[in-house]
Amino acid sequence: MPMAPPITKEIEALLKKRYTEAVLNDDQKIIEGVQSFISHIQRRRSVHNLLQEAIRTIHRVFPFQEITIGTKSSKDGLYRYEAFIGYTREAETEFKKAAYDINRFFSQSEFPGMRISKMIELTIAENQPSMEKEEACWNRPSVLKTPRKSPEEFTEGDYLDVYSFGEDNEMIAWIELSAPRDGKMPSASTLKGLELFAATLSLALQSLDSERKDISAKR
Repeated sequence: MPMAPPITKEIEALLKKRYTEAVLNDDQKIIEGVQSFISHIQRRRSVHNLLQEAIRTIHRVFPFQEITIGTKSSKDGLYRYEAFIGYTREAETEFKKAAYDINRFFSQSEFPGMRISKMIELTIAENQPSMEKEEACWNRPSVLKTPRKSPEEFTEGDYLDVYSFGEDNEMIAWIELSAPRDGKMPSASTLKGLELFAATLSLALQSLDSERKDISAKR
């Protein structure tokens, strides 16, 4: 077998170095996070465990400090918050009281948002008519009415919804994010990465649901 030319080792070392350093890049950090989540999917045999793994990954990979994930109930068809990270106990308690049907969830009169894409919607503090009623859902309600300094600023009361769609284009879950670490509106990489993660979460949830139905059918 002929010996590999010296350049082979140089190329190998170069690519290994780049691969190791790649996680420092925002795009690569997102890809690594999604890969990590996918590798854990098969071990998560319940929706609760799957959502906990998902929310921890999102918190690690994306620049948001306050995150919650909600799903559609298979029992009554209502949408409820199920997993939390970064919120006070009081805020979590308020979130858990909420339950929405699909019409109320997307009601522009009650929750007027700006649709950034099919999967992403931004709601800002200035546009929320029910802000005072929902003060308990925020960690820092005392600064909810602080004037925004620039369009780039992400303030208390702003939140980003990222939707996970299943079969027949039905929303089966959503990721709600606020309080970015740098206090700024999300970058293009973050927006695209969140869409990728939400799509992966949808596949994971549908896989679990299919397994549950198969087990029920065999009994």
